[in-house]
Amino acid sequence: MDQTRRLDDLDDVDAAGTARLNLEARMTVLEIVSITSLAMALDTSENANVDHAKGIASLILDTVHHRCRELGMTDEGSQSAHRYADELLSTALLSLYPNG
Repeated sequence: MDQTRRLDDLDDVDAAGTARLNLEARMTVLEIVSITSLAMALDTSENANVDHAKGIASLILDTVHHRCRELGMTDEGSQSAHRYADELLSTALLSLYPNG
């Protein structure tokens, strides 16, 4: 695996741009891993149960809600976290149960 260059080796303008690009790249990978992991967790058997998957999704959303409160996030930050979690869960559920 290649390592990213140290930010100390870049000038300030390049460092900020590189840091942003690295963050975006990492977020993209985390999204894909999250969606894949959710899909694997939600579909635990050959006879997958849609209600069971929806229960797991609901538990995840509840946990996001509690964690946002624990961190003292603003309403806007909390709403953004909820929307993002909902997007990830919806993508995972739709890929598993397109007609459910």
